[in-house]
Amino acid sequence: MNDERAEIGTSSLKSSAHNSCLSGTDAITLLEIIHSTISCKMEADFRALFPKIQELFPFEFVIAATGHYDERLGTVLGNYVNISFPDGWMREYMSRDYFQLDAVLKQNFTIYEVQNWSSARKRLHRLDEITSLGMDFGLRECCTHGVRSAVTGEKGSMFCFAGKAMEKNRRAEAILKYVVPHLHMALSHISGTSRPDAGTAVLSSREKDVLDWLKQGKSSWDISVILDISERTVNFHVYNIMQKLGATNRPQIVAIAARLGLIGIE
Repeated sequence: MNDERAEIGTSSLKSSAHNSCLSGTDAITLLEIIHSTISCKMEADFRALFPKIQELFPFEFVIAATGHYDERLGTVLGNYVNISFPDGWMREYMSRDYFQLDAVLKQNFTIYEVQNWSSARKRLHRLDEITSLGMDFGLRECCTHGVRSAVTGEKGSMFCFAGKAMEKNRRAEAILKYVVPHLHMALSHISGTSRPDAGTAVLSSREKDVLDWLKQGKSSWDISVILDISERTVNFHVYNIMQKLGATNRPQIVAIAARLGLIGIE
């Protein structure tokens, strides 16, 4: 199966090098990356793919995530691998639950097409605090692309490349369209083999707050009063925690979290 997939990718890229904006050198580099994605078994293998991608087009930061968009709950993130986004940005973005408000993230998990952040936010009228936070950390331009899962069609992936300057042309878009489906398969593979795990079950600070009160047996209404947030928001966090831990109910959340060392049980 792996050889067949590589052969299909090879013939497709050879043809595309002659018929698109990709050069022969681009095609060779892409083939090397594709072959490397096939052999990805661990997160370290996955992380090692991105320096090679930097040879194709410039970026400084990259993050990969799984998730989906729910009409009732908004964007629901699964596992993510932060390759090089600033830790400070990650803390602020996750603790403020910006992923629930981020129009670009919603678009990614809805249409799964290549997006340029500045253009998308102008189109979506979201030149807001999320953009300002990115600018503070040097994320002046970003480009995202994702793939809908063939197994669970309601879920998918997102790959975000960012930097002070990003190419916005047909070549960069073509590169992303070729490489991201293979990155998606590699991410799905390492996520599936390592979940649930304390290293991959990353909770935001607010999710940790909710988890601590779930441990005390508090209801969603109780937690909403304690944290001064809406009950709907509490339910969103509970659902998100379930997804990340692979749990099906609240008692199981607490049991899995304790086993992974995310909480202590007195």
